[in-house]
Amino acid sequence: MSAIEPNGRAEAGAPELTVIVPVYNEEANLEALHARLTASLRAFGKSYELVFVDDGSTDGSYDRLRAMHAADEAVRVVRFVRNFGQQMAVTAGFRHARGQVIVLIDADLQTSPEDIPLLVTKLREGYDIVYGLRQHRKDPLIRRAGSWFISRLLYRITGIDMPDSSSGFIALDRRLVDSINLFNERSKYFSGLFAWLSYGRWASVPVEHAPRRAGESKYNLRSLVALTLNFVCSFSVQPLRFSAFVGAGLMLAALVALAGLGVWGALGEMHLTGLAVMLVAFMAFFTGLQLCFLGILGEYLARVYGEVKGRPPFVVRDVLDHDGTRSDAGEAERDAATS
Repeated sequence: MSAIEPNGRAEAGAPELTVIVPVYNEEANLEALHARLTASLRAFGKSYELVFVDDGSTDGSYDRLRAMHAADEAVRVVRFVRNFGQQMAVTAGFRHARGQVIVLIDADLQTSPEDIPLLVTKLREGYDIVYGLRQHRKDPLIRRAGSWFISRLLYRITGIDMPDSSSGFIALDRRLVDSINLFNERSKYFSGLFAWLSYGRWASVPVEHAPRRAGESKYNLRSLVALTLNFVCSFSVQPLRFSAFVGAGLMLAALVALAGLGVWGALGEMHLTGLAVMLVAFMAFFTGLQLCFLGILGEYLARVYGEVKGRPPFVVRDVLDHDGTRSDAGEAERDAATS
């Protein structure tokens, strides 16, 4: 068995690979996913562990995971007390990962576990992160459009052009994960963090993309908008600066308009009806613009408020490991305090 050359900090006796799988109501996919992961990783010839993070599933996902843990020593399970979102599930997976290489893969089987060796082999060429570049995507149009928009936005803000920044199929070097674990903010957007920490040291490999095997996608227009806002507010203050520039421009336009009204009145051609309509239009426009800018400011203040409260980003209910089962609802607070 050829060992993966160590590049970062890992526990003594830790596996070479950790595969992290966020799970939210994926009961119908878990057994097939586990079987394919096991076959692929055994054939790859590296020691490995599978870390499933149950993000507050309301179906039978946890029962399936518990059975898999009992039957397979490579399976570890982290269970949240409720749904905290995929970004927090990935955060928990990173904190529990022990391998020298960490691979993220979704539980929907739209990306193939058989492609994991492609990502890991590419990563060993000296990259910090390797993306699975999905070919012939089978996602709904709204998700593909949202993914493209976020990728373009990421490029505009960070200057890093990643062709598939929203890919959930990624291999990361241990050092990068150790760095990510130092970040304790509650509003995380990992695509942005990956770009910020691995500037110029990323690569991609083409992978096949299949239709969802079972269940429904957890992403809709609302979640895509929320992710976009989270990313923008986490990595840029440009919206606030844009508000200031627009406000200054509108002040100048208002002064020009007032001067024009003065000339119009001096020439005796002003009609009260026309003036009233113009004033109402101006008031409606500026009121709407002020509310829009207050909304932008509110997005930033909401994130500051969330950070100031100091609540844990997630709370773990159970951890299934092979040194025993433990209930550990305070783990998130201790992790945050010691990171």
